[in-house]
Amino acid sequence: MSQNYRGFFQDWEIAVAKKLIIEFQEEWTCLVREGFDDLLQDCLTHWYFTKDDYESRRDASQKTFMGRVIRNKLADLVRQKKADKRKLAHLSISLDEPLGDNDDSPNLIDKIDDGTITVTDASSNHFLEIQLKIDLSKALQKLTPQQRDLCRLIMEKGLIVTEVSDHLKTHRDTIYEELKRIRTIFMKEGLDKDYLK
Repeated sequence: MSQNYRGFFQDWEIAVAKKLIIEFQEEWTCLVREGFDDLLQDCLTHWYFTKDDYESRRDASQKTFMGRVIRNKLADLVRQKKADKRKLAHLSISLDEPLGDNDDSPNLIDKIDDGTITVTDASSNHFLEIQLKIDLSKALQKLTPQQRDLCRLIMEKGLIVTEVSDHLKTHRDTIYEELKRIRTIFMKEGLDKDYLK
């Protein structure tokens, strides 16, 4: 750990935050990409500003209260990452947009047509957005109409499996099986296996 939090936090506070971060990172791959130290800093900073809200009159101990605070912070981060992923799915990119920093750079349609699009053609964030959009589009084309409808309900409308089950009037087990098939197709297209999590 590169940061030294001693003096600001007691050892038990750091231990509680680390334990919960590990639990969440094991369940949510979107948090693994955030980096452990960054998450620890976010959680401890959040705890620092909320720990004065603890009331000893309540039945919960301070450790229990901290656990709730950190879990809520991590759950908020997961929701934010999922929302960002859904927004990216709706990102529209002009095919006439230059791939470089200057206006005379080749545009996306030219690179797609001649098959020479590479990571070095554009700034990494911009290119990654374009590439993800292309990969997602290819993957969605390989799905059945019912699978695309399922993806739309999850990615665009943000429904959870029980809500999708009610909406489609289909048993949850069937939805889970269909999601496994979709994830397999997504993985073959180079998308994250947890894209629809």
